[in-house]
Amino acid sequence: MIVGSQADAYYRALECGAKTEAEKLGVDLTLDGPKSFDTSQQVPIVNGAVAKKPDAILIAPTGATALFAPLKAASAQGTKIVTVDTELADTSIVSSAVVADFEKEGAMGADSLNELLGGHGKILAIFSPPGVTTSDLGRKGFEAKIKDYPELEVASVQFSNGDPGKSASIVSAAFARYPDLSAVYVFNGGDLEGVVTAVKEAHKSGDVKVLSNDAQPFQVDLLREGAVSELILPKPYDIGVAAVQQAVNALNDEPVEKRVVTDITLATPQTMDDPDVSKYFFNAC
Repeated sequence: MIVGSQADAYYRALECGAKTEAEKLGVDLTLDGPKSFDTSQQVPIVNGAVAKKPDAILIAPTGATALFAPLKAASAQGTKIVTVDTELADTSIVSSAVVADFEKEGAMGADSLNELLGGHGKILAIFSPPGVTTSDLGRKGFEAKIKDYPELEVASVQFSNGDPGKSASIVSAAFARYPDLSAVYVFNGGDLEGVVTAVKEAHKSGDVKVLSNDAQPFQVDLLREGAVSELILPKPYDIGVAAVQQAVNALNDEPVEKRVVTDITLATPQTMDDPDVSKYFFNAC
């Protein structure tokens, strides 16, 4: 399995699910991935894996097109390809794609903001840059659903790739331009730290609602502290489990689901200690 970034707690939780299922099924699973979500780092890792001629490669592609050629070479030699989380633009070589329901995540963001703001207010939304399939789908779901709430105004949609410094600058600039900003929605949890810092420095904690996707340990701490109103949780552990299952099915010529969509859930200060919620926080095994 080649994840998108070794530094991201999301992928550690995904690896945990995959390791647990691999042990259950007697699968020899090797884990690898770039230090950061970077195609130039991931391609050499994929090339190295292809040279070893594994039975299957489970991968979170860091680029929808750049990873196709090396994975096509793997497929040509009989290796089964299962993508997790992110996807390839051309899925012809993919046995199964296991993903979270990213459009639903974005739509849930709109629903949650409507509840948090009582149906009216001005919102800053921060997504990953265009081209990251997960965020593109989330933005699509958010922008479609927010239309159901005519009193919610999306003042600005900005882009950051999990850089706290950049996200802090985005929020500070938004406060200067929109002093009556009511909420910030963060699709990539890596941007949350910068958002919370900017809100605190502007002395707007409590006045401006902060909603974020993901559940990295620091995000869970911020939820408990009250710096974040709610967290929208994909289920990377379940993605890891399903990916191993689909790879084994493909190798055994058993039925394979071309696309597996895992569910999402919501964590609030009131529900975060419920085991049915907390088990989806991004923890390593």
